Amino acid sequence: MFNPNGYDIKGVKYLPTHDGVAFTGTLLKDGKRIGTIENSGTGGPNCAHFDTRDAEAACRAWVATLGTHTYPARGALPEFTVPHDEETAIECLLVIDDERREARDFDRRAKTAIVYREHGDRSDQYRSAKFKAPLTPATALAEYRARAPWWKKVTEVWHIGQGWKPEGDPTA
Repeated sequence: MFNPNGYDIKGVKYLPTHDGVAFTGTLLKDGKRIGTIENSGTGGPNCAHFDTRDAEAACRAWVATLGTHTYPARGALPEFTVPHDEETAIECLLVIDDERREARDFDRRAKTAIVYREHGDRSDQYRSAKFKAPLTPATALAEYRARAPWWKKVTEVWHIGQGWKPEGDPTA
């Protein structure tokens, strides 16, 4: 399992290119800037540029403790495992940052709509049912549970600050 050990990435900006996706961002250790990360989007590696040699040495020592990283099977590619290196560590930190961004977005949406998934929806799909003030998210959720005839198909609901929670019978 990936352990960020106080390392984090913030302020990531993405730019699609004809060869891939370029990005830049700030690399932090315990909330303090220690460098930047980047990928040019032309098929090259993810790179870190450190503000000091001490920060570089400490980060490389941490990466050396990470063991291996397993990439899931995708399309025609089978699952495969590689030793962690600077590039895979950056990828893992980017995933954490993307998940944090997604959670903030879902939290924002869930203030004015019930955000949910139904049986058969993929993990990257969601649906929403808007509600009007003065309803709170909890009150609106109770109303849908009690009155919406389609609610029995709902398998997961996004709860603000908590993430996806199971709902109802997944086989309905």
